[in-house]
Amino acid sequence: MKIHTYGDPKDPVVLLIHPMLLNGEQMVEHFGKKLPGNYYFVAADQAGHGEDASAFTPRQDAQELKRFLQDRGIGEVELLYAASMGGTTAMPLLSLGELYYKTVYLDGIPLGKSKGIKGLLSNFGYLAARKKAARDPAFLAKTLSPVYGEDLGMSMAKQLGRLRAENVVRILKICQDGCGVPVDSAVCGSLSFEWGEKEVNRIEGEPLAKRLYPWSKVLIIPDSRHCERLGKEPEILAQEIRKEMDR
Repeated sequence: MKIHTYGDPKDPVVLLIHPMLLNGEQMVEHFGKKLPGNYYFVAADQAGHGEDASAFTPRQDAQELKRFLQDRGIGEVELLYAASMGGTTAMPLLSLGELYYKTVYLDGIPLGKSKGIKGLLSNFGYLAARKKAARDPAFLAKTLSPVYGEDLGMSMAKQLGRLRAENVVRILKICQDGCGVPVDSAVCGSLSFEWGEKEVNRIEGEPLAKRLYPWSKVLIIPDSRHCERLGKEPEILAQEIRKEMDR
């Protein structure tokens, strides 16, 4: 894990944990800076993304993030935003305790365990897409761009082509195992979950969120796919999350 910081350390802390195929800097530029207000951004690269070249170890990454914050005297996080794969680090981080999170927004995370053949099909699909992306990222970008926009679509295609096959398999396996863990009731009250109506993570995630975290807020975005608002409407998403932060 490679942890980056942006902004004035005196400003409120926003912790951003990226999804698969993005990185920490992209999360700050594409989403974080669209949040109204001034913030001190902490954003990490994980699992062969950005400047990180390591294997995917989300539980160890959660402990490293906690140490990083505490070593700098940070005890309160104004916003923790994690998307998709980033949820497998965010949930263990929340379970570690000791830090105070005013608002936690978890977007499209794989909260529940994938069932049946879906995980196997996902592995084959990603590995095949990785080979195509390594040869011709523009070809895969044509599939990603309608959901995430042209710039992010191309960037994501290139990132997939750079990932080692073993890291792709490890990321998918950890995501398929789900990341729902017990958290303190105080943390539970700060949680908001978002899933697109059309995305597969919603199927197991929505009922599990309501059962494990009964004080959390669950939002299902009609006619939307996986993290689609992060990709195509980051300004709108940032405005809505800012409203959550003001609750």
